Amino acid sequence: MILLKKHMIAFIRNIVMLFGKHKKIFMASAGAAALLIITGVALLVIKPWASEDMLSALGEAEAVMTTKIEVYDGIWDVRRYSDEFYYPIGITLSAEGIVVADSMSDRIQIIDRLQNRRIGSPGQYGLSYLDSGALSDGYRESALFMKPSGVALAPDGTIIISDTGNNVIRKMDDTFVITIAGNGEAGYQDGREGEVRFDSPRAVAVGSDGSIYVADTMNHCIRRIDTRGNVALLAGVPGQSGYEDGASGQAMFNEPSGLYLSDDGALYVADSANHSIRKIENGTVTTIAGQPGEIDRGYPQGGYIDGNNSIARFNFPRDVTMLPDGSLLVADSMNHAVRRITPDATTTLVGGGVADQYYKSAENLKISRPEGIHADRGTLYISDTLNNRVVAVPLTERILQGRPSRETMLQTTGISTTSRYAYHGEIRVFIGKSRVDMGRVPPWNSAEQVYVPIRPLFEALGAEVMLNERTNILTIKIHEYETYLDLDRDYFILRGAAVTTTDEIIRLFPYTFEWFPEYNLIALNVPTDLLE
Repeated sequence: MILLKKHMIAFIRNIVMLFGKHKKIFMASAGAAALLIITGVALLVIKPWASEDMLSALGEAEAVMTTKIEVYDGIWDVRRYSDEFYYPIGITLSAEGIVVADSMSDRIQIIDRLQNRRIGSPGQYGLSYLDSGALSDGYRESALFMKPSGVALAPDGTIIISDTGNNVIRKMDDTFVITIAGNGEAGYQDGREGEVRFDSPRAVAVGSDGSIYVADTMNHCIRRIDTRGNVALLAGVPGQSGYEDGASGQAMFNEPSGLYLSDDGALYVADSANHSIRKIENGTVTTIAGQPGEIDRGYPQGGYIDGNNSIARFNFPRDVTMLPDGSLLVADSMNHAVRRITPDATTTLVGGGVADQYYKSAENLKISRPEGIHADRGTLYISDTLNNRVVAVPLTERILQGRPSRETMLQTTGISTTSRYAYHGEIRVFIGKSRVDMGRVPPWNSAEQVYVPIRPLFEALGAEVMLNERTNILTIKIHEYETYLDLDRDYFILRGAAVTTTDEIIRLFPYTFEWFPEYNLIALNVPTDLLE
């Protein structure tokens, strides 16, 4: 064991020496665990369970890191195993580790130190995947699920599971899985245990007294299981979708898919097909933010607008959680974003707009259809569903500031938006309200991409830009951020200027770009600490 430890420490040091200069190695250090990532591949989970010697070795590595972000994607080695995540949805933390409802594999996964524990047998993927699971209680190793979607930690340490495809609610301890409500048949019926019917329940929440709240998704209502096992309606009209605030018995939901129960007893609901976040408190349902749009092909339309909560728009929000300050975080699935709701406004914290799997820092992380989130001790855990991974993001002050809305960024430039005609001159670049002189090579757009010269843009940001003519490597350094560009491989030269797309710049640094084609304008938002 001692020899193995020494070899591991030496291996890590060698990796740092090999890759550190070119920033191909990233260190994840915040939150409940840490991950060493080399060129985007999860290599090891080592912290906080590593020895002091190993942490010391990693301290050397961390000195050259620019990124603090964790990625759990089922790959614990440089080899790719066959049992990765397959459509992860619900997520929570327990004493055993990170608990994930891995829906399409019909399993519950527990990320435990250096391994994954997988509860349930994997489903048969392919054209018949919707019917690949089964319903069977028993020992954890032999229990069977069908498309589980929600997980929640109970006060006694057990995990409550919404087994969506089986239309039941299950309980899992460290040995067994049992069904506590539902008989496997879709429908609506209150009562106890096997006489109860649900229809595709997607989420659960557990109160301090052990009572369980269920988002009965296709019944369009919220139900409660008391501590004696009795199931009753809490809010909504069973079997009827709609959008209506008011008394819980008359209020209407449309495919509610996420729940969060606050310490004061208020239940927050991600009312997915109504594109809104609702609150159930003292027998009354209210809307916190969002609203359904016009009906198209049977569904209200969603949107994507940050700003005042009365005008904020979501697009199929799938889950909701709460931070210690009382603000809500929302997995806004079809906007590929995590949004934050405060009493004043709705903002975007992570992702947004375009589905992708790129990450180099938490600030410019891209995700694809997130359907589950959980916040714990300063870390946000995201089920990055279509990317088949779980991402853990440290909730730093910069992240919590959120990103300015598109409208705000345009207003900050100070340009006139009241002109009747679009601006047809050269593309203008603004950092805040200051226009950037782009030099002899102006920006241009082609095939839905906007191209900009690198040096004038970054020098306007106060960066140090240095070209090694022997290697053709361009170094860009601004404060603690530093990156290296291989001009022979990743970028191209036009009239002596290195040029790239705004998408690539976003990947390099934690900036927010907005392209306004009607004004031929690029607006750039930079975190305030990078302008100091």
